[in-house]
Amino acid sequence: MHLLQVYSNPAPGAVTPQELLFRSRTREHQDATREAPRRARQLRADEAKAVAERYLVVRNVRAVAAEFRLSRTTVSRILTVQGIDISRSMKPADVKRTVRMYAEGLSSITIGKQLGFDNHTVLIALRRAGAPIRPQPGR
Repeated sequence: MHLLQVYSNPAPGAVTPQELLFRSRTREHQDATREAPRRARQLRADEAKAVAERYLVVRNVRAVAAEFRLSRTTVSRILTVQGIDISRSMKPADVKRTVRMYAEGLSSITIGKQLGFDNHTVLIALRRAGAPIRPQPGR
């Protein structure tokens, strides 16, 4: 149908009927030569154990996922199955340390890197603790 519309009502810069035919042949060829999607490789029990052990050392899902070339979701699922709690909320001692470090002049990004939290988590903890938030430089 589109071919008839293009042929009977050509617009400036429109695709020619020959180009449409060529594209359809090329697309059919690509579909015929395309491989079937592969299934994800299933981890063996010892590999899942290695993922869990590495997490217990670094305590960072993103780092473990990059190291083992897995998605963060897969790493989280493995850890949950292994019975490891991966929730990373700030404990009261972390909040006190954060408030002290922020009062000393460190940025939320620097504090987050030192304590292993995202800078937004640090800012949320500071706000909840009632600490005055400094404006960003340049704003």
